[in-house]
Amino acid sequence: MAHHNEQEPLDPKVLFIYRKMATDFADRYVETFLTPQLERATGKTVESTDDWIDILDQPEFAVRAFLGNYAYARRGKDRDSYARTTLKALDQILERTPFEELLKQADGVMLWNEFVTQCEKRGIKPNEDQNRGIVQGLLELAQEIFQIDECGSVCAWVADCIEQTGHIEPQFNRIVDIRGVGPKSTSTFLRDMVLIYDLERQVAAVDRIHIQPIDRWTRLAAKYCVPEPQDDKMPDWIVAGKVNKYARRAQVSGIRFNLGLTFFGQRVVKDPERFDREMKHLLENPV
Repeated sequence: MAHHNEQEPLDPKVLFIYRKMATDFADRYVETFLTPQLERATGKTVESTDDWIDILDQPEFAVRAFLGNYAYARRGKDRDSYARTTLKALDQILERTPFEELLKQADGVMLWNEFVTQCEKRGIKPNEDQNRGIVQGLLELAQEIFQIDECGSVCAWVADCIEQTGHIEPQFNRIVDIRGVGPKSTSTFLRDMVLIYDLERQVAAVDRIHIQPIDRWTRLAAKYCVPEPQDDKMPDWIVAGKVNKYARRAQVSGIRFNLGLTFFGQRVVKDPERFDREMKHLLENPV
């Protein structure tokens, strides 16, 4: 396939896919995945996505959002039980220690110890090798941020850095540094924060690969929405860069495209074997 010139209009089918994912399906992702997951993690209910800013600016709810929704994404079937147990451990500590006092401590050992206690009560293995880095490390990141800004919200820290510098790579690297939190979970968290704080346009184009998590659905969709030669072995960051480039050319939000594609994969396609059939159906029945 010939290399595409930036000025050439996109194929109408490619354009349709970007627009469909970034509008209708993205809205449905927010409604069926993002909002309920954040509500569960924080214990807060919102009317609209904008309402999250005031909540996530508060350090306790930022920590809850991350631990309840992103931290254990790599744990498969155990993710929910570990997330619930960590939040329960936090609840127990907050009955005797205000969150601000936790932020002033030198480390996150208190939360880890309480997590171990809660695991024993629930009959689940604390799995120190995999989980200690997450439980302790996320609180330690909040403590580190508190030392700098006297607030300690991991979410506000991401937003502030984008507003001040236009970059997100330092935040990506710092979160990935937490043992047990992978690049994909980090990208998913950053993507959602950039969406909530409405900062996508302020993120430098070169850093937008960090807010375009690549999953099986993106790779399956690439042959439909990246009109360039494909290679199954392309690293995630290259795929992310190409998807972002064509999202820009389609004049849609790269983040909303990513959300919509996840919704399409998880709720419409469901089984990767059916991807081509469902995509063909979508293209033949544009609504």
